[in-house]
Amino acid sequence: MNHAPLLLALLLCSSSALLAQKEKEKEEIPEGWRFGVGIGLDVSQLLNINPRQGAAQNRLGLEGAFNSFANLKRGRQAWDNTVLWQFGLQRIGSGTVTQGSNDKVPFQKTIDEIRLASKYGIQIRPEGRVYYSVNGTFMSQILPTYQFPDRASGNYVTDFLDTGRSPRSKFLSPATATASLGIDYKPVEELSIFFSPLSSKFIIVANDSIAARGVHGNEVSGEANAVGIYPAYKNVDAQLGALLQVQYKTSFLTDDRATFTSNLTLYANYLRDPQNVDVDWLNGLSFALTEHLQINLFVNAFYDDNIRVQVTDNDQPNGTFGLGQRVSITQQLLISYARTF
Repeated sequence: MNHAPLLLALLLCSSSALLAQKEKEKEEIPEGWRFGVGIGLDVSQLLNINPRQGAAQNRLGLEGAFNSFANLKRGRQAWDNTVLWQFGLQRIGSGTVTQGSNDKVPFQKTIDEIRLASKYGIQIRPEGRVYYSVNGTFMSQILPTYQFPDRASGNYVTDFLDTGRSPRSKFLSPATATASLGIDYKPVEELSIFFSPLSSKFIIVANDSIAARGVHGNEVSGEANAVGIYPAYKNVDAQLGALLQVQYKTSFLTDDRATFTSNLTLYANYLRDPQNVDVDWLNGLSFALTEHLQINLFVNAFYDDNIRVQVTDNDQPNGTFGLGQRVSITQQLLISYARTF
């Protein structure tokens, strides 16, 4: 992906955010630790007993998001830590999968993504806006994913057909980790711009059978067999490049009832096709219903030139067909309970 349009859009967005910033005194952040946690849930259930012809199917769905932060400010030091886990399961229908089968209708995975981030910085000058910083991130998933394209469409959390197939993904297969040294610029309290000219990135596929498919960004070689398995592969793809991370957070409306957060990360790999920039863009909008009850909207966009994703095709079973290089977009709407202390 060519990086010039993205960088231009980034600069425009950053400039607009600064111009729109309210004219108010900068609030002093207290020394010491600050913690926060939010738990969002979306539960849906539908039961039909002897339903009318064409009326409906049973449905049980559970989606949620867990997010928390632990931030430390002490003198010229600042240490920010965040955790975000988005997950979702659903089961449509009841009984068995097919006539004469003993296999019950299983749960399908709708979303499963866990992210950890940590950034430590020291102000170059007292009361200054520039920090020497170390930044680390980690992303993976918790539950396994099984696919049976020849028998049933969807992403399942178990091998309910007892086929003996290996999962398409699981915890640490894949996982992405970054470690970066750089400069963090905070022109206003709401905005942070971190740049590292020396950043390492690791794509990890710990499971051999998953790594042999070569769909998660790890290197493979040779000719794939009929089911897409390569004879040679690497479990870790180590990269060295430059990383730019822009974080923005602002509150608005009466009593700051609405909060918008955005975290854009761009990465260019010096070792392979540096012009193809990886994009990871997380956005969140929350509206406070009560002191602790909120409506949350998450919209995430992801692109990695080395990772093949499921291609959306609404004319195909389950709405996807094949794998390819595409921008992956995820949207989730939840009601959550949040506390800060």
